[in-house]
Amino acid sequence: MKEQVIFEIARMIARTLAFVMVAMTVTLLGAMFLPNSVVDNKDIFPIIAPAFSTIVGGFIGWLAAIKMNGDEEKTNDPAI
Repeated sequence: MKEQVIFEIARMIARTLAFVMVAMTVTLLGAMFLPNSVVDNKDIFPIIAPAFSTIVGGFIGWLAAIKMNGDEEKTNDPAI
């Protein structure tokens, strides 16, 4: 039961991360290539980069913690 819940959480995290990556990429490309954009191209990366890095880093850290927790439970199993 616990493994199923962890698996579902990991899938939800992976889907959310994929959605955020696609949304940020589309937004960045749209801002760069639309001629009537109100944001100058040189200002796009400093605006979006910190938020993008924070979101990606948080999700990857969460997935790594789930993986490490699973490995730790396997090593603490007395049957091994």
